[in-house]
Amino acid sequence: MKTCIQVVIETPGGSQEKFDYDPAQRLFILTKILPSGMVFPFDFGFLPGTVGGDGDPLDVLVISELQTFTGCMVECRIIGVITAIQTERNGEKMRNDRFLAIPQISLVYSSVNEIRDLPKALLEQIEQFFINYNEQAEKSFKILEYATAKTAAILIEKGREENTIKTQLIQLFLPFPKSSAAEKKLSQLETVLTKKFGGISIFNQTPVSGKWRKNGKTEQDELIVFEVMAATFELNYWKTLKTKLEKDFHQQEILLRSLAIGMTD
Repeated sequence: MKTCIQVVIETPGGSQEKFDYDPAQRLFILTKILPSGMVFPFDFGFLPGTVGGDGDPLDVLVISELQTFTGCMVECRIIGVITAIQTERNGEKMRNDRFLAIPQISLVYSSVNEIRDLPKALLEQIEQFFINYNEQAEKSFKILEYATAKTAAILIEKGREENTIKTQLIQLFLPFPKSSAAEKKLSQLETVLTKKFGGISIFNQTPVSGKWRKNGKTEQDELIVFEVMAATFELNYWKTLKTKLEKDFHQQEILLRSLAIGMTD
């Protein structure tokens, strides 16, 4: 039996609307409406804990007769991958592969274990969808090959390794909680960061090194520091999270610091 892998569904099959998961807000955001008559042929989602050539988790098309929903976690087997080069509007080229998966509970596709087991007409439909999807966004999608499940497994493992080569130390300096509501928000933040980065360090800085003069008085603040290690500094993710935390904790400015950490053998 093939290894089972979890896929998070962002956009259900048959949907004309495109949804993307925002880890900072822990919400699925409606990001696009496809042209009239165009819908996703099957469920579209991602592999948690991986990073692809575009800096996002690896994309997966889940082929089945099932009706799922945005946010649904599906146990699947990977049957292969469509390796491809995507060209952006500005001419930038990047690898943006599409992995193909079958839910373990699917009956219609229970005998499908490799891409070659799928009907040729179905593969052509999937190929044309990805090409058209990119064209309407003024991008191009050039398929390199239909690779086997074994090749897909190697690429997935590489995506996991990319997600775990951590060379950035990222620190958030937050006000020390003085209410149960603030403690709850910090607990939620701890959960979010632990899930995304695989671990977190939390420590107090009491008082901080430095003083601020306000209304003629010198003040010292007590802070709590959340620290994670990451492969890269995802600017949009951290900007969104920083803005949210400033609102949640009623702060004019929250300090966010990123430091490059040298890696040696």
